Amino acid sequence: MRPMVESGFIYIAQPPLYSTEVGKEKVYLKDDAAKNAFLKEHANHKKEFQRLKGLGEMDWQELKGTTMDAATRTLLQITVDEAAEAENIMSVLMGDDVEMRKEFITTNARDVRNLDF
Repeated sequence: MRPMVESGFIYIAQPPLYSTEVGKEKVYLKDDAAKNAFLKEHANHKKEFQRLKGLGEMDWQELKGTTMDAATRTLLQITVDEAAEAENIMSVLMGDDVEMRKEFITTNARDVRNLDF
């Protein structure tokens, strides 16, 4: 896997976090910044948004249009640094060393802003 990461071949599809309706059209917003920009642009828009917590909340047509279609999807390229950091965190959180896991959680709990990621 590492050679694929080093060569820049690994990407993560990023489905939108929010959806709302403008008239009869469904609008998807990829993150909080996009939602805030939408609210500024549509000041009179009703403040109803659905928080999409995962791919299971979308039907196949929504998934195709927001996450699978190369023309409309958002991809995040994984770098070696990110892969190494993720591997380290996974070994701490999923490993056998309970004390290391407890220390990690205790140290980092105050920095958590969103548990959905």
